[in-house]
Amino acid sequence: MMASAYKHVFHMLRFLAVFSLLYAGPCWAGGGQHYPNGVEDFAVGALPPPGVYLVNYLILAQKSSLRDNSGNGLPANFKADVVAEVPRLIYVSPYKVLGASWGAQAFLPFYSADIKSDSAAIPPLNFDSRDKGIGDIIFSPLVLGWHFSPELHAVFALDMWAPTGNYDKDRPATTLLSKNIWTFEPVLAVSYLKEGFDISAKLMYDFNTRNSDTSTDPGQEFHMDWALGYGLKNGLTGGLVGYNYWQTTEDEVNGVSKTSDKSRVGGIGVGIKYWPKQGPFTMTLKQYWEYGARNIATGNQTQFKISYAF
Repeated sequence: MMASAYKHVFHMLRFLAVFSLLYAGPCWAGGGQHYPNGVEDFAVGALPPPGVYLVNYLILAQKSSLRDNSGNGLPANFKADVVAEVPRLIYVSPYKVLGASWGAQAFLPFYSADIKSDSAAIPPLNFDSRDKGIGDIIFSPLVLGWHFSPELHAVFALDMWAPTGNYDKDRPATTLLSKNIWTFEPVLAVSYLKEGFDISAKLMYDFNTRNSDTSTDPGQEFHMDWALGYGLKNGLTGGLVGYNYWQTTEDEVNGVSKTSDKSRVGGIGVGIKYWPKQGPFTMTLKQYWEYGARNIATGNQTQFKISYAF
């Protein structure tokens, strides 16, 4: 009897630990969680020639489980469905900086979100939140692209998230793409392209400012998107795609670190890219399955991307 009661209380405490991250900080986990994992893939390190480009990301993320620090599911009926559309405008100039092509970019996220959670053990944490609107704008005045050889390419950028979305700490659905923090993210992307093979990775590290509404300082984060593909002469490229995310420092709430609450998750999937006649138009479809989640909500996601060169 005592063992059963202890186990019940232990599960309640685990649930509270992870759920406090959902409510005290932005999104449903530790860290800032500004970047949507897995949005980049094939040839990500190859900056295109000078010109203006429009990329439109469409993301369907379905989170169905909250995981604790051991990766076990928590005793809550949790479900989060998010549809996001993110237009991205890229300008690549004819000018060179440090031997690299210089460019700039901006993103404007739109979203619709539906989050539900209920727990018979802890009724006060039950909620059902639906919302839609504009997320936090992302911009970068510094995008540098090098073409070291016909095979090896690299891009460095400094992306910044501004707290411009419709964030409301009392409406959980708004906290998915609106975080009420600034995020500063150095980026390094590399692609090796040879004889149809594509080995690409985008590495990022996030520094987050304080959320003044919740007195939370989100931890720093390292994450990467990657792709291994092969392209056919008919314009089709297919292969494995994936991402990995690690929170590297603890969150702080009212100046107190939340030890053992660092989040991490991985995702792996398949991707298909179509680039007809190497013209101005490309589209990419990807399906991801997540694994290894800790202190975070987890589930599957589908992404569709269209690019157009003006």
